[in-house]
Amino acid sequence: MIKQTLLACLLALGGLARAHYVWIEPAAAAGGEARAYFGEWADDVRETEAGYLKLVTAPRGMARDGALLPVTRHDDHLSFQPGGGDARLVGGHVNDKGVASLYQAKAGRTETAPRHPLELVPTAAGADTFTLLLAGRPLARKEVVLFGPPKWQKTFRTDEAGRVTLATPWPGTYVAEVGHLDKDASGTWDGKPYGQTRHVSTLTFVAP
Repeated sequence: MIKQTLLACLLALGGLARAHYVWIEPAAAAGGEARAYFGEWADDVRETEAGYLKLVTAPRGMARDGALLPVTRHDDHLSFQPGGGDARLVGGHVNDKGVASLYQAKAGRTETAPRHPLELVPTAAGADTFTLLLAGRPLARKEVVLFGPPKWQKTFRTDEAGRVTLATPWPGTYVAEVGHLDKDASGTWDGKPYGQTRHVSTLTFVAP
């Protein structure tokens, strides 16, 4: 009975880990140090290195010109210096089945060109309408989950052109999250080969 209970707990935790995402705190968009967290923004879950944060391997920030930036690991977050513009970070994890989870986070909506493989790109600086791009191409009929104050969430869906308008009924911080499994995307991450990629992308922005 104890073993069965323990197994159920482990399975539940595994499912939670797969649902986690990386997001960047909105203060990063204003310059200075960017801080990225792994967990569930709406539930105030921030994983630590003793828990699931260690699954975000080989993290690196991304500058406006595409240059990769060093990332410092802390007990409950990752930090880097974005150097202006929208802040971006990518990290990954390859499981024992050869599937890579590629966590792609962005804070800010001033730049209208994508840099992540999967990214919500505003149609204009500061716009509430975005195009979801996968490898530069619009991704149609894809669910986008938006979290916002006061711990509110709503699911939107991109149209045939990959566009979606996100409603922001209250002022404050919003985090949009979208996932996509690419069964044909193979490669190597942190020295580990993979045959499929599970993209997990977030966008953090502040509505006035």
